[in-house]
Amino acid sequence: MLRRGIDKIGSFFNLERNLLLLFSAGLSAVIALQLIQPLFPVYLQSLDASEIEISLVISFSSIAGTILMLPAGHIMNRVGVKRMFLAGFLLWSVSTFFIALASNWRTVAALYVFHGIAEAFVGPARMTLISSSSTPATEATVFGLMSLDWSIGGTVAPPLSGYLAEMVGWQVPLLAASAAFLIGVIPVFRLEEGVPKRVYGENPDSAVAGGFGSRSLAAFLYFMFGLLTNSAQSMVGTMLPLFLKNQLTLSTTVIGLFFTAANLLGVLIQVPGGLLADRYGKKRLITLLLLPLPLVYGLWGVVDGWQAYLLIYVVSRGLLSMMGPAVLAIVSEVFSDEQKGSAFGVRMASVRLGSAVGPLIGGYLYGSLGPVSPFTGAGVVLLFSIPFIYLLK
Repeated sequence: MLRRGIDKIGSFFNLERNLLLLFSAGLSAVIALQLIQPLFPVYLQSLDASEIEISLVISFSSIAGTILMLPAGHIMNRVGVKRMFLAGFLLWSVSTFFIALASNWRTVAALYVFHGIAEAFVGPARMTLISSSSTPATEATVFGLMSLDWSIGGTVAPPLSGYLAEMVGWQVPLLAASAAFLIGVIPVFRLEEGVPKRVYGENPDSAVAGGFGSRSLAAFLYFMFGLLTNSAQSMVGTMLPLFLKNQLTLSTTVIGLFFTAANLLGVLIQVPGGLLADRYGKKRLITLLLLPLPLVYGLWGVVDGWQAYLLIYVVSRGLLSMMGPAVLAIVSEVFSDEQKGSAFGVRMASVRLGSAVGPLIGGYLYGSLGPVSPFTGAGVVLLFSIPFIYLLK
């Protein structure tokens, strides 16, 4: 038994070398992104941007990424996975370096557009490589394992970013992020060229097997689910730092701890979420995790004290993190292997479009209906997303 176990470990490291390299690159990228994104609204506010201007900066970047996400699968097939990754990491690094040198929010807005473009290059390629290196029975679990890079990086980077911003200014965490993106290029260079093909074939009962109509319907449902869920998350993510700073007068270091606590929980539940999805069904798990979220967000503005808000945010992020692997792995049940690159492009397009729509809605609600409204609105949007995932396949 011991020998078989050792053989399995050795086989994993031989067969999944790309996944190990991908995890290393992803961890560097996530640390860099988490040095920037969670407190980015506060940084823009320090450059005299208003709530709606902050929303526009984030939305323009997301729109740029959305435009490139849809053809991402086709681009990847032509230029290769490694070149897609390298282009994305270099765009991230260079644009972040110049953001650190910028002196007004309009310059930052123009440079931040390249963050959206970089994610359009990296996201679909990463998801396709993960999917192609797993089996249908284990895919959600593999996505859960690979998503640990986001949880680990998100645990460390936000409070560090807040502390550095308070002590020495915003330029230092931004330059550190630029350097982290460059470090991520090292494992990217060692990735094997091309996307490995799975040998067990596609699901013959897949909805897309029925032709163009069913394929288009599946893509539409998957896109709408991603659009609604990520719009809701972007509403909360963009307005949370402003709510905590303006309404609760918390320091940037404490605000960073909100994101750390949420990502620390993600470390603990990402893999169990994947295991549960593989065992009990992906759609069932997603629906059960979404149902309590409107109630959780409905407590926003009712509770008192930042500790209560921390608990609400951590619970909501935990539920959303737990369903993440199932949302990605459900592609294998709906799309054939040849269509996975395009399917993940659709997924990332919905994510980026949601990241564009969500801040705009959140900024409008925050300014017109009050600081609590983006959070209750997010709960309603998440509730409306359930039929789209339920009807998929």
